[in-house]
Amino acid sequence: MTVDKYDLAIEYYKQNSIRILCDWNRPSSKGPSCLFQYVNRSGVSPYGEPFLSEGCGCLTQVKSGFCKAATPDLTREIRDDPSLPRFSGDIRVEHLEHFARWQRRIDKELRGVT
Repeated sequence: MTVDKYDLAIEYYKQNSIRILCDWNRPSSKGPSCLFQYVNRSGVSPYGEPFLSEGCGCLTQVKSGFCKAATPDLTREIRDDPSLPRFSGDIRVEHLEHFARWQRRIDKELRGVT
């Protein structure tokens, strides 16, 4: 199996779990915060505010019902996924494999990354 940026991010947070919430507040396509990108094509907010990015939020914001994903199907599936926490303060290392699984899917479906 090939190691990708999401695997590296999970390994980082296993050693630095205290950084999860701080990094969740500043999602990026690079570094460990790649796990917390918004559920849209860009992965980030062009407005600098998490809930204004194409009307989309991150996985926890979609899960909580606060925001939507880029498509109705993704919105519904994320909200129905019991493996995702509803709130950023509830994110634990054990959730990160699920964040990675979703980000890989979002990469393929929305961002054209293979």
